[in-house]
Amino acid sequence: MSREESMSSLLSTPVGFAIGILGMSLYDWQGKILWDADKPGAISLKAGNGSGKTTSIAAPLALWHAVAFKDSLTIITAGVYRQVKEQLFPAIRRHARKFGGWKFNDTDITAPNGSRIIGFSTDEAGRFEGWHNENLLVIVDEAKSVPDSIFEAIERCQPTRLIVMSSPGGCSGFFYEAFHSRRKFFHQHTVTSFQCPHLSKRWIDEQIEKYGEHSPLVRSMIFAEFMATNEGNTAIPLTLLERCVANPPAFEPGAVRAFCDFAAGGDENVLAIARGNRVEIAAAWREKDTMSAVGHFIRLFREHGLSAESIACDAGGLGIPICDRLQECGWNIRRVNNGAAAREPEMYGNVAAEIWIKGARMIEQGQVILPDDRKLFSQLTTRLLKTNSRGQILLESKDQLRARGLPSPDRADAVLGCLYQPYVDRLLIA
Repeated sequence: MSREESMSSLLSTPVGFAIGILGMSLYDWQGKILWDADKPGAISLKAGNGSGKTTSIAAPLALWHAVAFKDSLTIITAGVYRQVKEQLFPAIRRHARKFGGWKFNDTDITAPNGSRIIGFSTDEAGRFEGWHNENLLVIVDEAKSVPDSIFEAIERCQPTRLIVMSSPGGCSGFFYEAFHSRRKFFHQHTVTSFQCPHLSKRWIDEQIEKYGEHSPLVRSMIFAEFMATNEGNTAIPLTLLERCVANPPAFEPGAVRAFCDFAAGGDENVLAIARGNRVEIAAAWREKDTMSAVGHFIRLFREHGLSAESIACDAGGLGIPICDRLQECGWNIRRVNNGAAAREPEMYGNVAAEIWIKGARMIEQGQVILPDDRKLFSQLTTRLLKTNSRGQILLESKDQLRARGLPSPDRADAVLGCLYQPYVDRLLIA
């Protein structure tokens, strides 16, 4: 084979194309995935956050496929249109100047040889019907958030090559099964943050310090592991709580912060108060008469020398009329809606999950002095974490707790809300 023929053969492969035509420098893992894509088949890639899989895998493969196979078709999709329009296709158009005569639109590219690259989101289910081509490449980005029904539609199109890639989410769905029950049908690749030199060690260490090395979030975003959803996945592991209680930090005086958890039905009303890094449960009682509970809270506020500005509460559901009545009585305490969108929505499904996980991190790091309260300890260590299809962390609901025979975690909600009130301050609804 002549040198020219050898060079032409190299450039006809995804790796050679990425290096020789697109001018890319590839990490080892990127090269291995592109080599796998040279042959027909399916590839599954789970990667930590910020790995660059869109620019280093999806973009070069789409362009290579369009060049290598005349009249071919490439379909690129993701869970939301924004991902397709604002990330996937800009990554492809970045190379547009190298391809004279091509027509580049927002989510539709046509090559002179008749090949097309088309993008749309998976919320347009009907768009997946009827795509057939002798050379059909389908790329699914952020596959963890794509419904199984979409993958079924994709499989009916019988793609020549299928690439499903995402940061890991929960332990269910097509993307998860591509690494488990359906693994024999895929060339699997796992890429951690440590395999991405563009991600600094400082950033990686910060994420581990912030959330904990064993937190589901870090296992997903750094170590590219699926977030466990079994019953061992408690929000606050017992071993971490016991370590914090057995070896509490030295007392550090500081601001006074309080948090109220208002009861529904037979649950407990709870007032937790933190002074510096020490938190206590000032009172926990059951009260069917809502207005009587209001009066009890006001007496407690006065007894402990609290000001309205130092008190926050969960203002969802029953909390709304209680807060309204407290305000009428001159106590305009600050309201937090635990069911509202989190400050970090890419990680947490709502405010409650965010407060619990951040409070759990403080307990893990031994930053707080907790009260010796067996009910509190039980509530802290029995609530399970869950993940949704978008990979966001959620807490087990109170109804789900009751179905397991467990009480509402009123004391834990009050302590964690109080404990992390400097953070809660930035989440206030009113």
